[in-house]
Amino acid sequence: MSRLNAAATAQYFPTPPEVVARIASMLRPASHGGRVAIRLLDPCAGTGAALRQLADAVGGETYGVELEADRYEEASTLLDHALPGSALSARIEEEAFSCLFLNPPYDEDMEAKRLEHTFLTATTRYLRPGGLLVYIVPQRRLANSARYLAGHYRDLACWRFPDGLFDCFGQVVVLGTRREEVAGDTALLATVEGWATGPLPVLPVASDATQQRTLPVLPAGEVLFTSFAFDPAEAAGEARRTGLWAHAALMERLWPPEERRVRPLMPLRRGHLAVMIAAGFLDNILLDSGGGRLLVKGRTYKVSVPVFSPDPDVEVEREVMRTSVVALDLRTGEVEVIDTGSGDPSAESAAA
Repeated sequence: MSRLNAAATAQYFPTPPEVVARIASMLRPASHGGRVAIRLLDPCAGTGAALRQLADAVGGETYGVELEADRYEEASTLLDHALPGSALSARIEEEAFSCLFLNPPYDEDMEAKRLEHTFLTATTRYLRPGGLLVYIVPQRRLANSARYLAGHYRDLACWRFPDGLFDCFGQVVVLGTRREEVAGDTALLATVEGWATGPLPVLPVASDATQQRTLPVLPAGEVLFTSFAFDPAEAAGEARRTGLWAHAALMERLWPPEERRVRPLMPLRRGHLAVMIAAGFLDNILLDSGGGRLLVKGRTYKVSVPVFSPDPDVEVEREVMRTSVVALDLRTGEVEVIDTGSGDPSAESAAA
């Protein structure tokens, strides 16, 4: 019957609010400042209600991943950060989270492997060493993950769901702290294997303050949390927010305020000068500098110049662009002509 119920709900078993409240009572409320943060990750977030409830009780920034579209839409309104799709195909920064809240699907994958164990092994790397695992699974499935739990986690503890909630799927809650290094703890392995079949205490309503667990703090700032699937709208938004065009220094160089005098990024060459003249930037422009005033006019024209011909009886010419700039000193009346017609810029002065 439980298998039929699982299929009917698409392996979606939201964590009851009563269970979340009891788990929260076992955690010491987070205390952190602006330079550090506490991050909570739920790789199977559902509507996001469970992680939101936990974060409201103990503090922390919430991150959730949800495969089903309607539940993702709801989770995106409750959580600080939400991703559509599967956590098994997401790009998430390793060791970036203080708490891994994992209530995975209770089913098998295409290779007949238990999804509970698959999600546990795939998402543990996102939890920082010293971070807290909250693992919610059917009791009998603990045997599949006993060796992994004992090797990757320490300070493990296990309780069953309260009466009335335990009857349907026989779920239990496992708390553990991620080890700094994988260990071969045979005694702890035997303990976890015993939890899979033996009687367990009920998840307590409130935990003794001396036994509460503290969530570790992490350096504040953004972490990698995105999907492998390419979303053009998401990529465009990210580019506008953090891309090259968002750098103020570059934007000021490329599009400076019109009222400010700026220096070009590179010294102007003849080609630049020709383009400016052709575009009209040096057409009857008035320049003020050091008490002097210059009226500048430029033009671009074509001339034919001889080029080498292997036949002495054949003349070959090529058209080239020449530039000419005329500057009139409005104070003295002197005219200065800068012309590239002879190949190199030359200056000719004439009295007005």
